[in-house]
Parts: sequence; structure tokens; C-alpha cells
Amino acid sequence: MQEIIPTTSLVEQIVGRQKRTDGQPYRLMTYVVQQPVNDGVLLYNTLTCSLVLLTPDEAADITAQSELIDRWFLVPQEHDDQKLCRQVRQMATLLKPAAKAITGYTILTTTGCNARCFYCYEKGTKPVTMTAETADKVVRYIVKHRGDEKVKISWFGGEPLVNAKVIDQICTELREQGVPFRSTMISNGYLFDADKVQRAKDLWQLRRVQITLDGTEQTYNRVKAYVHQGVNAFERVLQNIAMLTTAGIRVSIRLNVDKHNIGEMAELVQLLHQRFGTNEHLSIYSHELFGERTPEDEVEIFAQQTQLAQQIAACGYKNHKRGLQKNVKLNHCMADGDGSVVIAPDGNLGKCEHYIDSNFFGHIDSEEHDEAILRKFKERRADIDACATCPYYPQCIRLTMCEPEPTICTPGKQQYLLSEMKDTMKYEYERYKML
Repeated sequence: MQEIIPTTSLVEQIVGRQKRTDGQPYRLMTYVVQQPVNDGVLLYNTLTCSLVLLTPDEAADITAQSELIDRWFLVPQEHDDQKLCRQVRQMATLLKPAAKAITGYTILTTTGCNARCFYCYEKGTKPVTMTAETADKVVRYIVKHRGDEKVKISWFGGEPLVNAKVIDQICTELREQGVPFRSTMISNGYLFDADKVQRAKDLWQLRRVQITLDGTEQTYNRVKAYVHQGVNAFERVLQNIAMLTTAGIRVSIRLNVDKHNIGEMAELVQLLHQRFGTNEHLSIYSHELFGERTPEDEVEIFAQQTQLAQQIAACGYKNHKRGLQKNVKLNHCMADGDGSVVIAPDGNLGKCEHYIDSNFFGHIDSEEHDEAILRKFKERRADIDACATCPYYPQCIRLTMCEPEPTICTPGKQQYLLSEMKDTMKYEYERYKML
């Protein structure tokens, strides 16, 4: 057996090595995912976060491998895997040091947008734009709460570039204050130009931009419905993607898929490959839109997403989400973590970028916090029946404030997540062999 990724130290600290019992029948833990490769079989334990490679001979008789017992890949037949997972999570939460500073800031420069996507969750929200005065207060808030840590900023909106001047202001003032930072952005990509790309690289310290494509040219232009007239928006955004990657800024293309466009996404991936080739600064992944679907539609969408992921990998593109979990997962996202905040255009403080006009816990002008709101964002949904047999369970945290993503748990989605994890296992192994 060859160890590719070791058991996380936190799990080692909590449960140590499993003791063997002679004559005891063993089985693979529910949380072990298998993936054949040319050299044998990869096993990844989603609870211990360990990845190992078995030779073909070892894989032919897995339950005879005593070292897999030591490392919790094999457990007794009657073992309660779910109970152990809950205990590990509980102990890991107690052992995890509390965040001493706020280092993650999602800053909404505006809730206004130059696109009019039919699916936008901000649709109908009154546009609010951050003023220079508020931007100055944002800088003071960051300086006061970052401790001595480097700051990570995510520019968000609306479309953040609608109010690019406050990005300039905040970044300039942070540099003047000697605050080390880097940033990312969620953008439709339309408003970039050569000047903004240069400022993004030099002033904004922009490392990555996520840009959504909703289909090939005709579908994209119809879905985005930009306020700008007389311009081929699809072509403009592709040109801007080229400018960004040429400047060394990574672009993560998110393909929003649903039954109205999933059929043309393979064509779009091929078009992107022809346009950009294999680009080290470009990654592509798909994400399903939320909405009402029949069970048959859902099965078809997830099946096509799996094929799409295989096509993307075959084209040589990286997936920015790629990489196995290497420690016990204790948070779903920034919303239930203590080291990140969302700053709305008017200075209100929130925990989730999906709540831009409600559920604020404070304001940058005050140190008073609504603890009830903070607790609400940490509340988790009860397990469902499917959790008992799901290999993804140790890395799945379903928050009550998330709608509707964590409530969707179907065989189709489970198969898609499993397929994605197996591809990631192969990716990690190939990367290991290159070291």
C-alpha cells in the first residue's frame, strides 16, 4: 500500500489507529471511495481525508490488508460509521482554535448590474451603490479587525465593476495602510477593458475572476440581456477572458446549466477549447441552476454534467474546485465560519452573499453584533435517510439558511458528486506522481 495523502492529524489526534481484532470480519467503511487507475486502485476516505494506492494484488483481496484496518479504511461489519463521524466532528470542533481575526471580506461594491439574467436571486432588489465615504469606513474596519493577518477580498455585486472606482479606492487605501491583501472577483466579465485589467493586476492584486457563461452565443446574449446595445456581448466577454489570462489573472468559467441549455454546453466547451487551447490560467466547471424540475429532468441534467466534466478534463482544463479535502470539514462556507464577513454597499455586515438586503448582524460603524443572527447562520439541518449510506456525508454540511442547495439530495446528485470526487482522486494521484 502506498500513501498518497496521509490521514489528517486532527483525526489521528481524535481516534488514533484502529485496533485489530483477530477473527473479526471487516468491511470497507461507508466513507471509502474506490477509483481504479493503471497502477492499481485508489482508496479515499472522506472522513480521515487519507488517499492510498493499492497494488492490483492488494486490491484483489482488500479485506485482508491489515494496514487498512489501522487507518480506518476497513471497519468491523457492525461498526456504526455515522456515529463515529459525528463524534469526530464534535471533537474536532472543540479542538479547533477560534478565529482571532477577520481575514475574509466579501465586499459588494453595488447591488446594481448591467445584465438582466432571468435566474438572478437578486432580481427585484433595489440597487444600492457604495459611496466613497463608506469605502473609507470599510478600509478602517478591515484594518481594525484583520489582526496581523493577510486579507482576502472577494469583490461581489450585482456586478462589482459597475462601481470599480471604490475598488480602486479601497485597494489604494489598504496599500497606504500597509495591509497585505489579495483579491478575487465574481463578475460577468463584460465591463473589463485593457485599463481595468492592468489595474486589476497591479492595484487590486486580483488573482482569480469567476465568469459565468450561460450557453453559446445566441443563448448567452439572450439570457444575459445586457443593458448595453449594439454589441455582441458573448464575443466581448471572450475577448476579455483572453486579456485577463494573458495578464496572468486566472479565470474560472462557470457554466450555468439547466434543461434549457445543457444540450449545447458540449458545443460551448469545444468552442472554448478551440479559442483558448489549453491555458494554465483558465479553468472550467459546471453548476446546475436551482428551480423546479421533474425527477427525469434532474437525472438527465446530472448525467450530462458528468459527461461535460469528462469533456472538460479531456480538453486539459483545470477545475478550480479540484483538490481533495485534506482536513476534517467543519464549515460549509464563510457563512458558518468566524473569520469572514460580507460587507454590503451601505456598510451593513452579513454572513452570506446570498442575503444582500436582510439578515445583517451588524454594521461597520459599530462593534455591536446580533448574536441571534450569527447563530442562525450556523444552524444545520437534520440528517435525512440518505445520509446513512452516503460516502460524501463527512464532507457534507447542510445549513438551514441555505436555500435551496443543501436541501437537494437525490441519487442523481449523489452520483454526480461521486463521479467528481473520483476524477479528483485521479488528479491528486497524477499530481503526486509528478513530485
